[in-house]
Amino acid sequence: MAEERISRDDIIRIAEGLKLIEDGVEMIQGIMRKKKIKSIKDIAAELIPVFKSDDDSLSESVINRLT
Repeated sequence: MAEERISRDDIIRIAEGLKLIEDGVEMIQGIMRKKKIKSIKDIAAELIPVFKSDDDSLSESVINRLT
């Protein structure tokens, strides 16, 4: 089977996705610096009770990954 080449549109979509990730990371880092949050675990500790109170928003497997 021949390997399919990545099209120009695929490359552009990948680049756009990477930019969204970069923007998200910058936003998270900015908030963490402003609030003096040292680790993602600190954030998870605060988020998990919120998500557990709304069972439809996250599955148990996602909650387990955050802990």
